[in-house]
Amino acid sequence: MKDSAEYELDLCGLDLPHSIGSVEQMLERSRFRPPRSVIIRIDKATPTSGETHFQPVGRLLVEAMKAGTVLQCRPISDPGGGFWIRLAGNPNVEEEDEENVPPE
Repeated sequence: MKDSAEYELDLCGLDLPHSIGSVEQMLERSRFRPPRSVIIRIDKATPTSGETHFQPVGRLLVEAMKAGTVLQCRPISDPGGGFWIRLAGNPNVEEEDEENVPPE
């Protein structure tokens, strides 16, 4: 099964602090956007890669689920791995209202 979503956050090639920061920023900005699905891609494990970002990013997403920011979360089946998530977003915002989202 090929995973698909409305948006993609590619963390491949980033170090862990930047990966966590990118996910945190996406979660924060989702408050100003309509609900949407997102695929978060991470680097796949290699014999020399050590710990991947799967567990740290996964822990962050579990906390976001507890806070109600993320409604659904599951690992993706694509090589390399990552997560498929459904963001709660702001159901009162429509796509055309996105120009009011604070700049990055």
